[in-house]
Amino acid sequence: FVPTRMPVPSPSSSSSPPSSPSSWWLGVLLALLGSSLESLGLALQKRAQSNVQQISRSGFGSLSSEEMRVLEDLDEDEDEDGGGGNSSGQIQHKNTRRRRHKKGLLPAYMYERAWIVGFAVFLVGNIGDFAALGLTQQSTVSLIGGWALCVNAMVAPLLLNESFHVSSDLPAIVAILLGLFLTIAVCEPGADTTHAGGPCAETSRLVARWRKPAASLYITFVMLGGFSLLALVRRGVVRAYPFLGAVVGAVTILTAKVASESIDCVLSGENHLTPSEGATVALLTCIFAVSLPMQIHAINVSLGHNDALYHIPSFFVLWNLLSIMSSAVVYEEIKLGSRDGESFYFFGMSLTSPDPLASAWALFVLGVGSLFLGVYLVASRSRTSNGFDSVELDDDDDNVDSVQL
Repeated sequence: FVPTRMPVPSPSSSSSPPSSPSSWWLGVLLALLGSSLESLGLALQKRAQSNVQQISRSGFGSLSSEEMRVLEDLDEDEDEDGGGGNSSGQIQHKNTRRRRHKKGLLPAYMYERAWIVGFAVFLVGNIGDFAALGLTQQSTVSLIGGWALCVNAMVAPLLLNESFHVSSDLPAIVAILLGLFLTIAVCEPGADTTHAGGPCAETSRLVARWRKPAASLYITFVMLGGFSLLALVRRGVVRAYPFLGAVVGAVTILTAKVASESIDCVLSGENHLTPSEGATVALLTCIFAVSLPMQIHAINVSLGHNDALYHIPSFFVLWNLLSIMSSAVVYEEIKLGSRDGESFYFFGMSLTSPDPLASAWALFVLGVGSLFLGVYLVASRSRTSNGFDSVELDDDDDNVDSVQL
């Protein structure tokens, strides 16, 4: 859910000079660190989900101090009602967990230290990505984001005891990284990224792009996809949760740009927005504020039902793909096609081709196909059968009660 900034213009642009080598390398290092921390944070949050699942299956088990404190408070209430001494420990535990949710307290996994630490690590990782976006191009940061998949492949077996399937997981990672490389490589920065006129002028330009028909069609497409995925998860298709989180994340990253630029506009003290523009900015900022916790919630629901080796690749693939599409369609930051009629963009290089537009689109489609192949391989992998595997929860489990969307 990292807010995006306008990417630095390509070296071919004459509007502003490219970033210095030192700034570029600092951005790369921050992006690598951010992606690594994001993957580690998600794994720790998944660990907390697994702990809660184990507790719900085996009774009090290894409850944390916070869990015990809440359970003791609720047990005292139950004893005062005269109903606490007649049930077994496991039944009493499940009833207490259910009553805790009905009392409106936080979901059980949020009391786990692993979740708190994981969320903090995940947040720091996103801050690193945000800082990297100010030092290097968005395409570079997005490509480096694929490193999170490799980190996840190393972390999940260590922290979660999830099995790494060489026959399916390794080809999936290779396919996903190849797909990310191809789709990002041919996307050339295309919009005016000089912020001419200050942050308020930039906010006005962003609002104007939101009002274009192409942007409206794209937003409609994303919303229809989100509602379709929501219908699937309500029908019990738990493997749709990562994609729902990615769609919500796409809305977050799409509206975050306007929200961040509007904050810069207000802080500059030169608010020249018209009432109509101000209303649009307020609406998009509200959508951003609502979608941010919804994305975090959807991610944690997915981690409660799916293993990390399935969730993280599925989430990052769709999130990156929608990030590229939103940059191209809504904000016109990137373009796909011919640069001069004879060549096309490929990571800052001009590659000649008899038909540059067809060549660029062929590489882009090949990259998208590779992404979906990687997701298919991940989705088809067999679930692990160890203590931290992904389980289908019944209606009595507290996780189901506490995470319905």
